[in-house]
Amino acid sequence: MSSGGIRLILVAALVLGLPVRAAPAGAEPARFRIEPEASELTFKATSRLVNADGRFHRFAGEVLADPKDLARARVSVTVEAASLDTGITRRDNHLRSADFFDVERFPAVTFEGLAVEPAGSQAVLRGRLTLRGVTREIRVPLELEVADGRMVARGQFTLNRSDYGMSYQSRLNPVGETVGVAFTFRATAVP
Repeated sequence: MSSGGIRLILVAALVLGLPVRAAPAGAEPARFRIEPEASELTFKATSRLVNADGRFHRFAGEVLADPKDLARARVSVTVEAASLDTGITRRDNHLRSADFFDVERFPAVTFEGLAVEPAGSQAVLRGRLTLRGVTREIRVPLELEVADGRMVARGQFTLNRSDYGMSYQSRLNPVGETVGVAFTFRATAVP
């Protein structure tokens, strides 16, 4: 392994809060499962009249990190699109329609993390987001804490809704193209 690769693993280990020591040969990757009841996944969309601040209530996910190669950590998150909630039933139903999430045809939003890259005192998770059947690679800045068999990951990013086929527009109430997404995922180690 090159010295750059070793440095990347050491920085990732420090960012993840894991001990920096050689793992025993054949060590199993650490697996963490997201606890939805202790986690939060929110979004914010803008419009001329009333912004849409909302959240998703049903999601699941898992993190698999090999202590020998943290740069290759894997993350998978699945969100039930119909579980969105902005507090306004009529707007929620419109967001579930074919104009936006089209939950009948695309019931899940998925994210598959491909690599963890150090970025100063934080990390960036590179992965593929699939929304409405469209998959795009995105980069998600993260703050991570790992201790005593628990992991907390916090981050936020923006996406362009039209990149995922959400091109609905209203003349009366124009909707912004970018949507902010924020999350705090709490996870516990599983055998």
